[in-house]
Amino acid sequence: MADTSDLRAIYFDMSARKRKAPTDAPAATVGDPDTAPATYTEATSLLFDPNRVLLRRVFFLDPDKTRYISIGYYPSRNYQPLVEIGSPKQHPIQLTDHHVSTLADHLTGQVDALWRDEMYTVRDGDFAMHSATPYKTAVLTVGVKQNRKSVSLKLHELRYLSYIFPIVQSQLTRYTEAMGDVMNYVLSAINSTTYVAPPLTANKNILYTQLFEEIKSLL
Repeated sequence: MADTSDLRAIYFDMSARKRKAPTDAPAATVGDPDTAPATYTEATSLLFDPNRVLLRRVFFLDPDKTRYISIGYYPSRNYQPLVEIGSPKQHPIQLTDHHVSTLADHLTGQVDALWRDEMYTVRDGDFAMHSATPYKTAVLTVGVKQNRKSVSLKLHELRYLSYIFPIVQSQLTRYTEAMGDVMNYVLSAINSTTYVAPPLTANKNILYTQLFEEIKSLL
């Protein structure tokens, strides 16, 4: 696995070179989770700011595309693959593999409770989920105190999430297994102007041509 100190050095170097004044920052597009506004202090580099996600896969939870769940690599978190749930009107929550496992264990129970207008509460470390029965809504929360973020999902959105969640878990597992290869590839390709082929031993579940294009498009 790549030395995380090298990746952090790239993070701060790119931040310094690409920092922009607020008036120069590109406008966010409503409905695009990649550009959803958020508060951060480190950098506005498109490549390594905390809003950037590499190899993101997105699944919408409703026909109007007002709720989504995605899986991707977060450069600002040492390329950790995370699951994100959010909407254009709410700051998203980001789930680790442990959070995802907890959510998977309780999704069916939460759906059943909402259908019966019953309370259902789960708490595991900094992750929590509870019913808001008058509105047939579940509230998912990550973090503590001032860092707490929450998203709400209606019954039909939560039910659809329960249907596709095995796909989300499977993709997260694949991304976790490939994390070291993704970090190494970024280090090898970041300064190249032409496509860099991955080593023969690299994880086969990663689309390296797409990863290279995403890196280059953000420089």
